[in-house]
Amino acid sequence: MAKKNYATDGKLGVDVYVGADSAAEFRLGTTARIADNQAAIYVYANEAIASGTGVELGASFTASASAAGELTAIYAIASGEYGWVVEAEDIVDQS
Repeated sequence: MAKKNYATDGKLGVDVYVGADSAAEFRLGTTARIADNQAAIYVYANEAIASGTGVELGASFTASASAAGELTAIYAIASGEYGWVVEAEDIVDQS
């Protein structure tokens, strides 16, 4: 099954697989439940982050690449851009 590129929790305008944003489209830290029962978090990259790389969040939802990060970049995010990262493990459906 192909991944859905939109939020499954009713948030409007969320398209997590479209790529990074040069200007903030959402408030930092915004979360959206997406396909495959994962949660996506909107972050600001304070350094370049490659697609599929582990991500560590700092203060105010700033993201940096980290092999030990509990999050994963969905696509490449350049330094100074905004984008979505997902939890490395599926979240538990609490509905």
